[in-house]
Amino acid sequence: MSTKVTTAVVLFKKRQKKNGTYPAKLRLTCDRRQKYYTIDTKNRVYEFTEDDFNKITGPKPRGEFKEIQLEFSLIEEKAQKIIKSMSEFSFDQFKIHFGISGSNMRNVFHYLDIKTEAYNKNGYGDHNAKSMKTALQKFFKRSTSLEFREVTVAKLKEFEVYMRNKGIKPTTYNRYLDSLRSVFLMAQKDNMIPPSLNPFGRDKYHSPRIITIKRALKLEEIEKIYNYQPIPMSSEDEAKDLWLFTYLGNGINMTDICNLRYRDVGENFITFIRKKTEHSASTRRPITIPITDDIRKIIEKRGNTDRNPDNFVFPYLSDDLTFKQKKGKIEWRIQKTNKNMQSIGKKLGIEKHITTYTARHSFATILKRSGVSIEFISESLGHRDVGITETYLDSFENDHKLEMAKHLTAFQNVKM
Repeated sequence: MSTKVTTAVVLFKKRQKKNGTYPAKLRLTCDRRQKYYTIDTKNRVYEFTEDDFNKITGPKPRGEFKEIQLEFSLIEEKAQKIIKSMSEFSFDQFKIHFGISGSNMRNVFHYLDIKTEAYNKNGYGDHNAKSMKTALQKFFKRSTSLEFREVTVAKLKEFEVYMRNKGIKPTTYNRYLDSLRSVFLMAQKDNMIPPSLNPFGRDKYHSPRIITIKRALKLEEIEKIYNYQPIPMSSEDEAKDLWLFTYLGNGINMTDICNLRYRDVGENFITFIRKKTEHSASTRRPITIPITDDIRKIIEKRGNTDRNPDNFVFPYLSDDLTFKQKKGKIEWRIQKTNKNMQSIGKKLGIEKHITTYTARHSFATILKRSGVSIEFISESLGHRDVGITETYLDSFENDHKLEMAKHLTAFQNVKM
């Protein structure tokens, strides 16, 4: 870390107690900015008069003052260790680490709590961290502390069986595992654990391969939805428009649809960053959607009439809402759309369970069957690598498989 950060335990004179004392606090200075942190513990409250504090910090303290000076030096030593472990200093991150004991710096639960707190506060990041912590607490039978060294390859194999016996689906298990994998990397970055303690990686633990149940529709089924005529401006009409917007718009999900702003809409293309990856440097890449006549019609029909660049395209969110309120509105919109699409599917004789996710899968699968490269599909979906795209690609239809199988015994059709 190149940024210089200085530490000092000082008397915080802005808050004088009724007994004439002041609290002692740790002061951090970085780029001419100063922040103060409490150093009180359950067993010690650091409050002093100016005279007593000068005796503590003087060159030759005696008795109790000498003991307190030693405690101050240990506090600064802890602070310096935390600062040196940070690849990039920030007051907020320092506060998180400084407020816990040294042993908790090697606590898996502590890092999962950090991820959960960040998600609850900012609305992005790891929303599975809390569930993963709960699962680990039950498996290891711990409530407050789990050291990184206890999470071994052997234990993860046991944990995999435990989760499977609990009825946890492989896709859910792998999302939980992503949370655990990331906290190991966080602890390594903070220099709290050596790389050798990380159970993930080459020749170590690997999560089970997932074979997903495919959700894509056939092209003729999508044609039925496209040609379906619901009552104008009804709930079914809106659901159909949003479903088609996803299908025609690179599989864009409901969260990104609701968060589109008119500044993202150009003359011929919509360009946006997925909300899921906007805070990730490695996957923060723009997605470009061609504006077809159908997409343009949906925007004109459903979009806000005020096309100020800062306005949302669709009237489902507003800037005065909190993250939780926005999330609630989006989830309600998804449920409403899915309910109406399932109703449409039944009327059209489509047996598959139709959801907004089906539209995203269908976008990828139809392009694959049309001969489009997986690399192009992966880029269109906004995936960080082609491997993720593979899980979206449906298998060929059963009737097509039967047709292909006939070629294996084509000799039976040869007339002698």
